[in-house]
Amino acid sequence: MSASREKKQRQTVAPSDKNSKAYSEQAAYKRKVRTYTAIGVVVAILVAALITWNSGFFQRRATAATIGDTKVSVSELGYYYYNIRYMYAYYYGAVDPNTPDNEQMYDEEEGKTYRDFFLESALSQAQNDKALYDAAVAAGYSKSDIQEDLDERIDSTKSAAKTSAVSYKAYIQSMYGQYITPSVYEDLEARSLLATKYYNDVYTDTKESFSETDLEDYYNEHKDDADTFKYSYLYFKADEVEETDDEGNTLSNDEISKLKEEAMAAAKTKADEALAAYQEGTDVAKLISETSPSNSADHTTVVGASSLSSIYKDKLLELEKDQGAVVENTDAGYYVVIFHDRYQDKTTPATIRDILIKAETTTDEDGNTEAPTQEAWDAAKAKAEEVMAKWEESDKTAEAFGKLAEEYSASSTASNGGVTTGVKSGTLNDDRNSWLFEEERATGDVTMVQHQDNPDSTSAYFGYHITYFQEWEEESWKQTVRSALTTDAMTDWSDELLGSDTYATALADGAKYFGY
Repeated sequence: MSASREKKQRQTVAPSDKNSKAYSEQAAYKRKVRTYTAIGVVVAILVAALITWNSGFFQRRATAATIGDTKVSVSELGYYYYNIRYMYAYYYGAVDPNTPDNEQMYDEEEGKTYRDFFLESALSQAQNDKALYDAAVAAGYSKSDIQEDLDERIDSTKSAAKTSAVSYKAYIQSMYGQYITPSVYEDLEARSLLATKYYNDVYTDTKESFSETDLEDYYNEHKDDADTFKYSYLYFKADEVEETDDEGNTLSNDEISKLKEEAMAAAKTKADEALAAYQEGTDVAKLISETSPSNSADHTTVVGASSLSSIYKDKLLELEKDQGAVVENTDAGYYVVIFHDRYQDKTTPATIRDILIKAETTTDEDGNTEAPTQEAWDAAKAKAEEVMAKWEESDKTAEAFGKLAEEYSASSTASNGGVTTGVKSGTLNDDRNSWLFEEERATGDVTMVQHQDNPDSTSAYFGYHITYFQEWEEESWKQTVRSALTTDAMTDWSDELLGSDTYATALADGAKYFGY
């Protein structure tokens, strides 16, 4: 091969030094670009993942529990968990909402924290809702059966959010935890409403299924649970004992015990003297006035012996009519208990509807309600007469009265159409009482009466009641027995419904997102 040809061949195989350097720099640049691009992609993915994590995307979808073969997400269990927590924090005041639930003890003896209790309760409620919902669907119930109530509840929640100047989503998260979403909330509300409707329907059918014979048989076997007991009591509490002397020195255990014995002895002396006075003919009202016990009740009534205090129940049930006895409340004081009567309550209560038109009042410097002015009375009467006129123009049904109650009544029963059940003689503390229990009272009768209260009270009210008589109910003892039979039957029904493995419950890893 000639030299010139060999040179030419080398040039076609390898780049020149100049070109070689250019190629190297270009390759390095491309590698650098690819490296930075890869790093950028990774960083972007990590940032996106962090944002997604902080948004709760993954947490809310994690499985917090299982009910049978069904997985319950963190979002779903939170609906129950935080609803229970909200009640205990803001209604019962049992927990500090700003302290982790796992740091607050529910039961010291068992070592159970409020986190444990809330999780247990939440899972139980979720289980109950699911079982009832499944049963409702199997029975032919559907969302259309509760759609109106669901829309009303959602609208109410949205209205509350608007009033609180926050978004709908933010509001429900404040109520049901940070992982709830509007769609999950609305779905669970629907399921809960359907489950509740189904349960209530089963309860009503069950309650109405018992015959007169069923009621009588149960009563004869459970008189202690169905009878009404009338009794009085006076409680004389022992004085508190100081554990230091006048100079601030701590007393010995023996000295403290002796003082407590003396305090108990003094309380017993008061109780013995009160009982002696009763046995000599002093009536209970006067006895209470003269002895000023720590607590008392004059001819009070309860239904069922289980409603009596365990401190004196056994002794009270041993007594004959109008006999009394002294009973010790261990290391705290002494009761005087007086048994008056026990009986099968055959009174017939009434169901009424009521519209309350309040007269405008003011309060004094102590917060007590002052009686209305004549002008306020006149305004209230005019309003009541206006409502009565609307009633006269209606079709005069219970439903028509209920709509007027919902629109005009200032009573707490307004939202329920003004309905009050179980009204017995003496329950109503104005002229409605004598009107209601007149022999000729018939369904559809209406009256309007003035109500005047004791002005020296923070709970006093004044105004006019428009009252509709709806019906006479079953005898009181029968209602007690029917309720007991229904409770027993529904307990058995619920146990059977929840007793299978279909609704067995267990917490899962996602439960870690609650209570810390």
